[in-house]
Amino acid sequence: NPRHLYLVSAHLPLEPSSMDRLAVFFALLIAAYFGFQFWLLYRTRNQQGRPAPELSDLLDPALLAKPRLVFYFWSPACPMCGQVTRVIDSLQESRDDIVKINAIEQPELARRFRVMGTPTLLSVSDGRIQRILVGAKSEKAIRELVG
Repeated sequence: NPRHLYLVSAHLPLEPSSMDRLAVFFALLIAAYFGFQFWLLYRTRNQQGRPAPELSDLLDPALLAKPRLVFYFWSPACPMCGQVTRVIDSLQESRDDIVKINAIEQPELARRFRVMGTPTLLSVSDGRIQRILVGAKSEKAIRELVG
């Protein structure tokens, strides 16, 4: 019966509910977050093997003369930096090739290395960026990078 079909279809919602809109919003938000994370990972991996930036105007020449340096970029506002900083501080007691840089106080250094977030560890050897770690990592991973 065509009339019966009309009555049934009249009760179907034609516009999405606010819950549907909210679900779509959160799905897009999550997709944007993961897209940014993949972009950051790609950009970070793309820097490995590239020449290190010129730093003679910002750092001590004696420090730059070392064949290998590890740069640790951190921020006081970064909650993940705490666990990495503890490991770096313990390593700095026995090593002089680790450069700890507050990205808020020295933004020019962070900009030259294209640091997008903290914590970031960069290993520079023979004038090239050898390896990069971004984010909170295990003590084992940090010690492997430092060597």
